[in-house]
Amino acid sequence: MKHFQKILIANRGEIAVRILKTAQKFGVQVLAVYAAEDAASKHVELADQAILLEGDELQETYLNQDKLISIALDHGAQAIHPGYGFLSENAGFAEKVEQAGLAFIGATPAQIRLMGEKRQAIAFVERLGVPIIPGKRASVDELIQLAPELDLPILVKASGGGGGKGMEVVHDLAQLPNALEQAQRLALQYFGNDELLIEKYLPVARHIEVQVLGDGSGKAVHLFERECSIQRRYQKLIEEAPASSISENTKKKLYEAALTIVRAIEYRGAGTIEFLVDEQENFYFLEMNTRLQVEHPVTELITGIDLVEWQLRIALGEQLSLQQHQLTANGHAIELRICAEDPTNQFMPTSGHIHDLIEPESARWDSFLTTGFHLSSNYDSLLGKLIVHGQSRAEVLEQMRQSVDSLFVGGVKTNQQFLKMVLAQPAFNQNQISTRWLEESLPALLREEEMEGEKRPVAELLVGYLLHHFYRPNSTDRATSWTEMGYWRFQQKFQVKLEEEWHAIEVSPKANSWQMSWGNQLFQVVPKQWKSSSIQFSLNDKDIVIFISEEAGLSRIQYLSQLYSLRSNHVANQVQLQRKAVVVGETKSDRVVADLFGKVVDVLVKPGDVLQKGQTLLVIESMKSEFTIQSPANAVVKTIHVSKGHLVQDKELLVDLES
Repeated sequence: MKHFQKILIANRGEIAVRILKTAQKFGVQVLAVYAAEDAASKHVELADQAILLEGDELQETYLNQDKLISIALDHGAQAIHPGYGFLSENAGFAEKVEQAGLAFIGATPAQIRLMGEKRQAIAFVERLGVPIIPGKRASVDELIQLAPELDLPILVKASGGGGGKGMEVVHDLAQLPNALEQAQRLALQYFGNDELLIEKYLPVARHIEVQVLGDGSGKAVHLFERECSIQRRYQKLIEEAPASSISENTKKKLYEAALTIVRAIEYRGAGTIEFLVDEQENFYFLEMNTRLQVEHPVTELITGIDLVEWQLRIALGEQLSLQQHQLTANGHAIELRICAEDPTNQFMPTSGHIHDLIEPESARWDSFLTTGFHLSSNYDSLLGKLIVHGQSRAEVLEQMRQSVDSLFVGGVKTNQQFLKMVLAQPAFNQNQISTRWLEESLPALLREEEMEGEKRPVAELLVGYLLHHFYRPNSTDRATSWTEMGYWRFQQKFQVKLEEEWHAIEVSPKANSWQMSWGNQLFQVVPKQWKSSSIQFSLNDKDIVIFISEEAGLSRIQYLSQLYSLRSNHVANQVQLQRKAVVVGETKSDRVVADLFGKVVDVLVKPGDVLQKGQTLLVIESMKSEFTIQSPANAVVKTIHVSKGHLVQDKELLVDLES
């Protein structure tokens, strides 16, 4: 294959690593760029050359078009790959890249412009005879006037973007002005374009997308479809290929519609045509993404086609040699988006240092994480993608459950346990899902997760904790090195606190094992293997694997994807003193403290305001999502400690309230 000598990847995170791996496989040198907070990212470590983008704001770093082009020219790159997000669908950037004499590894500026603006894209595909969702596309004032013509509910959405930003569902026309205002603000903030449209909202629909490749001459192929209906806040969480939920006849119609669009514009590169499919399998064009999708790996695994390789080939002017009749979908693939967020705390983003990272052996793990990496609130919460391929959906689901349990990201709370619970739901297993299914199931799922957290596997956690802190085998005889027990030679009774409950444990060494008594129960323990932060042992002949990390004076153990906190006064930095609560006076005050990193985008109250419990105080943007901070009680605002634009730190004091 003919190839570029060097390309610049104008992106970060897992997609930068993904592109880099294919480029280097074909002998292409990779020039990476990074903001200061990404210095420890894997894409910086693996690149042939990495250049720091100085500045604190995105406009100074990953969105600085002139700087990116200048770096590419100064360091001998012949092309720029934009990845996804950031500048990947910015027609102006693609234009500047080509005007500078560089190749843009993606669609043409004209194609990005045509398909990136929803109103004109919808009008274009409608002229081609592709079904569209009934809607109105006009100015905000006109939309208010036209809205009564549509059946409720309706969906307000940003014309110039995607990813769920600037989307509001309206069930009552009285809500429309507020929904338009909110959507317009987010559209301007995220896409620099405040144009909106409204369309019929389909409450029960599936999100099905078709992957396409075109060489720019009119020749194009599809690489089958993906099911992307598991969404929260319009953000995909689980994707799979192929879609098992729709008929072969409907699939063929979707392929034909997708190819009609890409051939009509003589599309160049990899792209995705997204559709909504209703209960009767009527389908409607949703949008076209003129870039690589986050979920592209499931397509790669069922087809054996490297999409990044074909992006590079097409950017070099190579004609598409793939024949549609030669392409087949083999087996099934599922992808989980592993994010730094806490589902039990309203999916708040989590942050911190990555203490350790253990990847499952039975899955593909696409990620940028390295040990020591510190997560920033400036970017989205995606840590990596767990992808499994097998012969059947049932086989892949079983393998995925095991893979989720085998992934350990030490130092941050993730959504692993939540996603594992979604996989276990009967409706998901039976494919009885829609784009609304997860949102509607959330209350029950979160209650289930809370109940699972309360069913603590106490013995497994206590044994793992004791092995980690007090059993230190040597490297030559790990299972029988009782001479290396150290502290245990003098201490065989322990008090360990699991979450909020103390447990008394007694330990007795035996030949090649040891015995533990807890309460009235007796357990036989055989240590087996230490590997990084994982410990394997058997407990009454049951094989157990736990992952453990140390943080802030306690130990965090992950077992079967669930996280638990443990400590004891036998470990120096975990000693917990008993403290007595003291009440001074009769005035009760509440301090509203941040439980996330981010930037204040709006302050909705002022000192002296009388509040109702649950009333919104502030709006904070973190990891490309907005979160409302609410009053914990009926109270009066005493002092506000932050203002609009303020960068909030975790546990920072935001507002003082007085009852």
